[in-house]
Amino acid sequence: MNEIITNGAEIKQRILSEINNATQSIYLAMAWFTDRDIATAIIEAKTRNVFVDVILSSNAQNETVKTMLRGSNISVHAFETGDARGIMHHKFCLIDSKISINGSYNYSYNASNNNVENIHVSDNLNIYQQLFSEFERLKYNIDHNIGVNEVNTIPENTPPITQPMNNIETFAQQLQNLVYSAAQVNCDNYKKKGYDTSKESQGNIDIFRTEYDRIKEEIRAHATDEGLSSIRNILASNILNAFESTKAGLEAEKQNGIIVATKDNDLEKRQILVRINEAKEQKLILESGNTNTGERGLLQINKDIEKNKLERKALEQSFVVKKFWTAGTKLIAGLLFIFLCYLCIFFSSALYKMLFESDTIRVALEAGINPGLPKLVDANAIIKIFRQQGLPFGFIAMIFFLFPILLSNLKLLGSKNERINNLLFWVGLLVFDVVVAAMIAINTDEIKSLLVGKESTLAIWEVVKHGEFWMIFIFGTIPLIITHYLIENIVNAYKGSLIELIDGEKNKMIKILDDELIELNFEKEDTTTKIKDKQTVIDEFNDKILNLEKEINNQQNQIEAKYAELQKQIKNIYDEFNAKIISGRIFTDVILDSVSSAYKSGYIEHLPEYYSTEEVANRVKEIEQIITNK
Repeated sequence: MNEIITNGAEIKQRILSEINNATQSIYLAMAWFTDRDIATAIIEAKTRNVFVDVILSSNAQNETVKTMLRGSNISVHAFETGDARGIMHHKFCLIDSKISINGSYNYSYNASNNNVENIHVSDNLNIYQQLFSEFERLKYNIDHNIGVNEVNTIPENTPPITQPMNNIETFAQQLQNLVYSAAQVNCDNYKKKGYDTSKESQGNIDIFRTEYDRIKEEIRAHATDEGLSSIRNILASNILNAFESTKAGLEAEKQNGIIVATKDNDLEKRQILVRINEAKEQKLILESGNTNTGERGLLQINKDIEKNKLERKALEQSFVVKKFWTAGTKLIAGLLFIFLCYLCIFFSSALYKMLFESDTIRVALEAGINPGLPKLVDANAIIKIFRQQGLPFGFIAMIFFLFPILLSNLKLLGSKNERINNLLFWVGLLVFDVVVAAMIAINTDEIKSLLVGKESTLAIWEVVKHGEFWMIFIFGTIPLIITHYLIENIVNAYKGSLIELIDGEKNKMIKILDDELIELNFEKEDTTTKIKDKQTVIDEFNDKILNLEKEINNQQNQIEAKYAELQKQIKNIYDEFNAKIISGRIFTDVILDSVSSAYKSGYIEHLPEYYSTEEVANRVKEIEQIITNK
């Protein structure tokens, strides 16, 4: 069955029909429920011993029907009115573990009379099970005050929903109805006849006895009437068909129960397996890390710990105190002495040319002596300064070369400020030498102009065009660079020869590695704990899987046992009815008991209208004795 209905009035009639035909269970989840006709049908189903369970949304319009249902002892689960966490907007009804009714139709008068609605009526067990699982989830959320949208797994200790089983009574009643139908006996007519006779005779006991005997003989005549053999055959065939139909129905019901239980179990297992896989992925990341996000795992931490230990071991073995005065150090010291002497001569010559040489040339020219163009670098400049300017200027000229050396080697002398060290390094190597070269180039041009009797017109920015500038710059810069690295080598050799300096540096680096190792071990311990926690979670979920497998086996066994017992009971009922049909006792035992009971009930029903309570009790007692003795 797979039907779509779109007419509001037809939808309502179909819903009422399905509810009125329900024999076992009704599960209803409804957003708006105001139709009292449908509510009354559900209440009547409850009076037929149909199991009813209802979920309503958080809507004030549902209060009237909610009160009606609860007043009839029907279980109603409703989200609190005004709950802002979301609305339960479902509209479905599940009947007898097979029929599902789902669609846009609310159980309201407006939906049946005014709106354009639809429902889908189906006997597909997969659809039924999916909606039933959603019903159970919503009911669990309501009962535990959880939001409508939150997905929760029902705890293992939640008892399964049990449906009342009235199959035995239904089957027995069905067989009795077949018997009454075959014998054309209507118990309601006998009850009415009893009431009318009691009314006419004013409850006379003798009249009851006479009429009861007549009814009994009338029924017994059916048992001996040879013309009833065809009725017996038809009746036997009918109850056999009823038996086979009921047996098939129980088998289908059993299989459906197993499917429902299995679906629930599988759904919960799938949810647990998803969480197991999530925990395993998280554990794998904790163990091996994540290359995509750069997250470190235990594997990387262990590698870093081993690397730290190897670095520490190598560090302890790498620092060796060396002798300072080795052949290489002596050679470097000799070269450094030569370059220092060269720089002393070079920069003292530069100082002489910048400050004094032009004046000396000018004095000679005024005396009528042409000294000629002087050398670019004067090796006797220091001596000339001492003679001409005295001891102070001579001493300054002799140590003038130390200024660029100190500026370019400030770092080696212990300065810790990197920005200042870098700035003064370039000042000492380039800026200082550029200024000196430019001044000498200007002084040389001025001397040339004096020798030819002209004024020098060389501007400061034009010095780069003169060869003297580049010669002074190159012969000053290159020796300064070489001197810088010679000094650096000597300083490093000296530091390498100091055991306390070596030990201090080594201990400092070892301490850094030790601190890093402490952090790595702490991180390793924390990660290991997290891995153990994840494994515990995985083990717990695996235990739940095993428990679910045991639980579904137990449920299946219980269902099998329950329906095996039901099959046995209906077989006993069938065998008993069949034996009575074959022997003819079906009329004397079944029909007579029912007819006499109906007649007695009608007869007694009228007694209180004529007699007191005590007298009614006495006459009822006499009537019971008549029936018992007969």
